[in-house]
Amino acid sequence: MREHVVPNMDPKARREYKLLQFFDHFLGREKTDKLFGKKREQTRVKILKSLISQGKGKVVPVDRIKYQGKEHFYENYVKPRKPVILEGAAKDWACCQNWSLEYIKELYGNDEIVLLEDKVADEEVKTLRDVIDNIRSGGSKYYRFYPLFNRHPERLVDFDIKWLRTQRQKFSFGESIQAFIGGEGTITHLHNAFPPNLFVQVYGEKLWYLYDDYYTPIVDPLPAQNIYRHAPYVEDKPFDPFAKKNPKFPQFKYIHGYEAHLKTGDILWNPPYVWHTVKNLTDSIGVGYRWINPFYCYATAPFYATLDLMAYNPPIWKSIKFYKEDFNLLQLAETGQLEDYLKNKEQEKVLKEG
Repeated sequence: MREHVVPNMDPKARREYKLLQFFDHFLGREKTDKLFGKKREQTRVKILKSLISQGKGKVVPVDRIKYQGKEHFYENYVKPRKPVILEGAAKDWACCQNWSLEYIKELYGNDEIVLLEDKVADEEVKTLRDVIDNIRSGGSKYYRFYPLFNRHPERLVDFDIKWLRTQRQKFSFGESIQAFIGGEGTITHLHNAFPPNLFVQVYGEKLWYLYDDYYTPIVDPLPAQNIYRHAPYVEDKPFDPFAKKNPKFPQFKYIHGYEAHLKTGDILWNPPYVWHTVKNLTDSIGVGYRWINPFYCYATAPFYATLDLMAYNPPIWKSIKFYKEDFNLLQLAETGQLEDYLKNKEQEKVLKEG
């Protein structure tokens, strides 16, 4: 158990829940419920009772510190897998000095992109310019996982990439750098994944809520088919910690969490498998620097790390490939849309050339 996590769930019920997740992964939720539906409900009740007996959870601010060197960062936050904000650590980087929505639009507005809304490709959006124009007009488009640096590696000079790389653990590989561009009020709902993440707030402000993977039984994700898990919806509504009330998700008020308010130049350390949801408080550009370290991920959450190795839609090696190239393609693959999308792109290319 992590030292910073306050245990308030019945240990036996948590083990029972993991066994159900094992069957979910290989059989699917529907078949598992046919076999063990009664057991799932009993486990859910046990967990909720143990939480209620401990009282309501607390949401506390993430530590906000000045960077004091890699050793201090590693011993106090990386090793115990605890989120932290490195206050103003990137404020002097060129990205935080120069970038804005208009700056990115002027440079790369013609980039063709894949914009997903609830894992469905948005047919109205073809280019980055479309997204930024929508944001500027008060729209709700939010472009996640923009593979800016794969397409335009010259922008790496705007970051202290050497510093970012030195923060990784030994035996790390497979770095991925992706931009997130969204308007005020846009939200990414609760999810987690195994790559460690140093998130640079380049422009504007964001608010994060984070929950340790200890609380995965409360989130109760659908079985992950690849390296990304998300919280299920209840009657087409997701849990929303930014709302004043969540009547369809009463269990969440009993868990402990973190709140992180990021301002331009801040860097957030987000460990593997930490559940998080994000809201743009202003028009915003953020950049996630991620990498893969199987030993660290396994030490963080051995059960889910093992399931990730047995992902099948797509398998782990293809998931990592898409994750590095364009994470949106991974989500298209998960929902069975990738083949059609690639065919359409090829047809568009032929028509242009013709």
